[in-house]
Amino acid sequence: PALLLLPEFPEEPGAERLRRQRVCLERLGRPPAPSDVRGTVRVVGCPGAKEVTVRYSFNEWLSFVDVPARPLPAAPDAPAERYGFSLCVPPSLREGAALHFAIRYRSAQGEFWDNNGGRNYTLRCRPAPPAAEPCPKP
Repeated sequence: PALLLLPEFPEEPGAERLRRQRVCLERLGRPPAPSDVRGTVRVVGCPGAKEVTVRYSFNEWLSFVDVPARPLPAAPDAPAERYGFSLCVPPSLREGAALHFAIRYRSAQGEFWDNNGGRNYTLRCRPAPPAAEPCPKP
C-alpha cells in the first residue's frame, strides 16, 4: 500500500512561539509527500548575516543531516522573514518509521531553535487512507 508521512504534533498558531523563540515552523506542505517533505519557517529578522537550517534524522538521531532553508519573498506587512525548506526522504522508509526534525536559526544575536517544545517534530510513515468510493449513479 502507498505510504504517507503524517505529522504527530498539533498544528498551533506560531505568533507566540515566534515571539518567544525567534524561529518557528510555519507549516508543512499537505500532505507531506513520501519522498519530499516541504515546509516554511518564520524567523524574527535582524540586521546582518543569518542562517536557517533544518536538522533531521531517520534513525532516532544516531545520525542527522542539516539542510539550509532558503529565503522566500516577504509577505506584505509581515513582521517576520519567511524561509522554505525541502527534506529528501529515502525510498527505504517502511511503515512505522519516523522522520524527526528541528529548526535552527543563527544570527548575530545568537542561536535559536524550534524543536516543538523539546520533543522535536515527528512525521510517522503510515498507510495512505483508502480512496473514497465513488457515489453510485442513479
